[in-house]
Amino acid sequence: MQEAERVRRHFHRTARDFDSIYSGGKSVAGQWLDHWLRWDMRTRMHLALEACRPIEGRTVLDAGCGSGRFCLPLAKAGARQVVGIDFAQAMIDQAAALAREQGLETVCQFLPTDIMDYRSLEAFDYVLAIGLFDYVRDDRRIMARLRQLTRGKAIMTFPRADTWRAPLRRVRLGILGCPVFFYTEKRVREHLKLCGFQVQKLNRVGKLYFVEAI
Repeated sequence: MQEAERVRRHFHRTARDFDSIYSGGKSVAGQWLDHWLRWDMRTRMHLALEACRPIEGRTVLDAGCGSGRFCLPLAKAGARQVVGIDFAQAMIDQAAALAREQGLETVCQFLPTDIMDYRSLEAFDYVLAIGLFDYVRDDRRIMARLRQLTRGKAIMTFPRADTWRAPLRRVRLGILGCPVFFYTEKRVREHLKLCGFQVQKLNRVGKLYFVEAI
């Protein structure tokens, strides 16, 4: 089975559990573990939303949108159009349901597709790739596609290779059948430059790099 298909199946199967990191729909113990181990996931969300300013009247593409937890607040804040794409159907189903519940279905569009297969007549003011590169072997191919779709700013994260949790995560996801990839700062900077991006910010946030590029 190809790596991409293994990733898709993993997130289709675990979509509800993954969303509970953001929804808080866990036991007290589970919430405490998320607070301790996954604080950088909450921080990256805050930073990403802040990076998408000004948002009023702008357009957003969220590549690897998951259950839409980044898309919905941007739509609420005044984005003109928010498109979320993810190749795990269960993630898209959850995102669309949340948009309907919050009355945002006219602003948000969620599509079950891969970033390389997605087609748009126009580029976007903001492009998000939060958590996408964790599961991508050929990162330059994806970066080049994101460059084509970005007319303003791209906001991306990359899991760091130099943390003590990287090998543990590789083993844990390997057991679950899902490949995961890690990055050095040098690789991130070099590959983004080769794909035509200019890095504005690159910060370490816990076990990841948080990048803003134009």
